[in-house]
Amino acid sequence: MTAAELVFRQLLGAITSGELTSDTVETEERLAARYKVSRTPLRDAVRRLEQLRLLVREPARGLRVPPLSMGEMHDLSATREVLEGLLASAAADGVARGMVRLDRLRDIHARHLRVLGIGDPELVLSVGYDFHEELRRLSGNESAAACHEQVLVGFERYRHLARAVPERHDRIAAEHTEILAAIEAGRAQAAEVAMRRHIAAGRELYVEVLSRTISK
Repeated sequence: MTAAELVFRQLLGAITSGELTSDTVETEERLAARYKVSRTPLRDAVRRLEQLRLLVREPARGLRVPPLSMGEMHDLSATREVLEGLLASAAADGVARGMVRLDRLRDIHARHLRVLGIGDPELVLSVGYDFHEELRRLSGNESAAACHEQVLVGFERYRHLARAVPERHDRIAAEHTEILAAIEAGRAQAAEVAMRRHIAAGRELYVEVLSRTISK
């Protein structure tokens, strides 16, 4: 892993976890010192985060994480819904044509069901994320997969809002079960509908939690 990639991931983690907040202004010098990298890889990482709208540059001040926004969340979630519906449909179609094996997707889902009882929201969210990433790989649609990967990076700090609603975790697992069943049956349209319903249900949760967050 290059220094630029490493510091990108470190900064992304700090942003999505809330370690770097919207009320803090940072400079490239301080960030380079914090993550022990030279200015060149730091600038490469910052440029990527600016393109993803996860950092904004304020003239004469420095870099800041933009505040969570209901509008941005809706845009990202609606885009994700369309893309993931397409990916799920493509995976199911691949199964129907005998071109896709679901062993790893089944294993990920089984692990998701097992970790629900541990009571670790971060672990549950992480395994749930793996389910969506594996579907992206199974779809075989490289164009949609590239768009999806970028949307998920931008959406990550909103997805973490689900940590505050433990009951949603069981529902996510149930919705994944429905999606997996449709894909296993090779039912492309049913897989797309189930996936889009899953993303829309998450969006309802984010609206509820984000409304409380913004109002504080």
